[in-house]
Amino acid sequence: MPDDRVEQLAAASGLAISSRTAAVAAWENMLAAARDAWPSVKLDENALAGYIGARLAGADVASALTTAPAADLALAAACAAQEPTAHAAFDAVLVEVDAAGASTGATQDQIEEVKQLLRVQLLVPRDGKPPGIAGYRGKGPLRGWVRITATRELIRHKKKAQREAPIERRLDHLLASGIDPALAALKAEYRAEFAVALREAIEDLSAEDRTLLRQQIVDNLSIDAIGAAYGVHRATAARWLNRARAELVTATHRRLAARLELPVEQIESVIRLVASQLDASVIRYLKDR
Repeated sequence: MPDDRVEQLAAASGLAISSRTAAVAAWENMLAAARDAWPSVKLDENALAGYIGARLAGADVASALTTAPAADLALAAACAAQEPTAHAAFDAVLVEVDAAGASTGATQDQIEEVKQLLRVQLLVPRDGKPPGIAGYRGKGPLRGWVRITATRELIRHKKKAQREAPIERRLDHLLASGIDPALAALKAEYRAEFAVALREAIEDLSAEDRTLLRQQIVDNLSIDAIGAAYGVHRATAARWLNRARAELVTATHRRLAARLELPVEQIESVIRLVASQLDASVIRYLKDR
């Protein structure tokens, strides 16, 4: 009921209800604007009132509702409530990452990786904390807020890339840190070839596959969390991850086979070793991608 929502807004915001009629009208106008902007998003009015009420500022409830960015707050509220239709709609806001990339001179890979990073940071609750989207207070357009966030991340990514040691040095350290005797033997015999094959295999992955592997291996996100970030069922997220892992192993196989003249069974044993060491071998490299 509209009257109940107005009371909820007043309680959450601490603002007075100077005119109940005006407050009800402002609330209904806000709902209409939100549904017009995001017709595919399911809005829970109870959750919406609580979320928006905590972010209202003004002389009273009616005036605060009138000046608040209705559609933006509604989408943020639904995303924070883990509504899948809102997560899907949020992609329309993430185009601001492209704009931020253009202004910072980021590469397309960096743009795609930051876009996927923000899906996780802003949409997925972690360690008992709400998702990052809960930090949006409605002080300005949601797109502008996302663009500022994306710009910070892109600048951080670019600075990290500038600080990176040469890939070969990182891979040498990666290989030297292996504790498996078979891996040590492989290093001694095929050090250069394996380093190049692994490097090129990771570089061959799409930005999406690299990000998926980093999210699971480095960020330790569950399949459920990754699925929620992309607005897909966990089975779909699992298929994506399996595909990314298989592609990395296959690409390494292909690169090694092209570089080494080895019997098929020996190449297969190398690939089995790569697959068994995948998490340990890739984790450091993916952290910096």
